[in-house]
Amino acid sequence: MKKKIEAYLADWHFSKDLTKEQAALLTHINYSFGLVVDGAVSIAHLENLDRFKALMSKFPGLKYNLSVGGWGADGFSSAVATPETREKLADSAVRVLEELNLNGLDWDWEYPGSDMAGIACAKDDPVNMSAFLVLLRQKMDCLSERTGKKYELSIAAGANRIHDYLWDQVEPVLDSVNLMTYDMVTEGQVAHVSNLCKCSHASYSVEQSVADFTAAGVPREKLLIGGTMYFHRYLGADAAAPFGKPYREKGHPVSHDAVGEDYVQLWDEEAKAGYFVKGDELLSGDDVRSMDAKRAYIEAENLAGIILWELNEDSANVLLPHIGNH
Repeated sequence: MKKKIEAYLADWHFSKDLTKEQAALLTHINYSFGLVVDGAVSIAHLENLDRFKALMSKFPGLKYNLSVGGWGADGFSSAVATPETREKLADSAVRVLEELNLNGLDWDWEYPGSDMAGIACAKDDPVNMSAFLVLLRQKMDCLSERTGKKYELSIAAGANRIHDYLWDQVEPVLDSVNLMTYDMVTEGQVAHVSNLCKCSHASYSVEQSVADFTAAGVPREKLLIGGTMYFHRYLGADAAAPFGKPYREKGHPVSHDAVGEDYVQLWDEEAKAGYFVKGDELLSGDDVRSMDAKRAYIEAENLAGIILWELNEDSANVLLPHIGNH
């Protein structure tokens, strides 16, 4: 069965056009991010919308979704708080879906019931967001009856945040659950960002996330695991035995494109994760070997596929051939 190979495409980072080689390996593009403004979905801030529309025309075989939210995106809690506000948000979402001729919507609230990103939250967020998704699915199905087009509905879920939604309600209305199995770091310690397997120096893993969500009632065939096209950058790492150890400081994340030949590529067999070192600098994220391992895991566990952040971070197309459909 063909797997879903989905990649986020960030509006602010839309620096290079998609190539036909990349398009052939993908199934979906999730354009990022729509926002919730005054209780409605807004795309007014998107600077490269015309370029995105041109991409849709150039590669009509792909499916194109709008992802709404992202880290630090506010407005969700109040927008789903009541039946009236949920109605307004759902109607605005369907209008954007039709206006852009999209294939679906992906909701990336980080996270219902949590203020860790500095956004408003309420204890009833999981209940209210679940009710909103059920309502939105109904409205999307009504649009389908009018247009004859099937629309997809997905959410991006925190790797270990199984309590953000009422799965008995939302699982039937979702086409996929995109597990954000990246940035799984331990504060103050050098860590793998997206390790596939549990290991002695990592508290969490892709495998554990899949186990948690399937136990919560999400079918394997609806789960997409996460993959990185970027690296967390640790400075002052112990190159000989870095993981689980302190570091001097954390640099800004860097793209896969930024990894030069002066870095040494290494492999952690226990974690099934790669990393790069140069002196006391360490880059943690996916490489071609870990992408191969994730591909084999997806096949073996009968998962839906993978969601990648973010397409512009690997413009040289090094990683995608190791995870994409051929």
